[in-house]
Amino acid sequence: MAGKTGTAENDSRPYTLWFTGFAPADDPQVAVAVVVENGGGQGQSGSGNEIAAPIAKKVMEAVLGK
Repeated sequence: MAGKTGTAENDSRPYTLWFTGFAPADDPQVAVAVVVENGGGQGQSGSGNEIAAPIAKKVMEAVLGK
């Protein structure tokens, strides 16, 4: 898998967390973008790496049968 996480700050509101990526890295067969609003229940302490990336991983594994 290859991808990039992100955490977008929204002033004093909960962050927007995201991950976009593809798999397998050497022969892409699936692309995924995950956006989690309102900090994924974590307010301003959540991150794309902690919350959005694991969701993308599960989706990619389900699609690729791993």
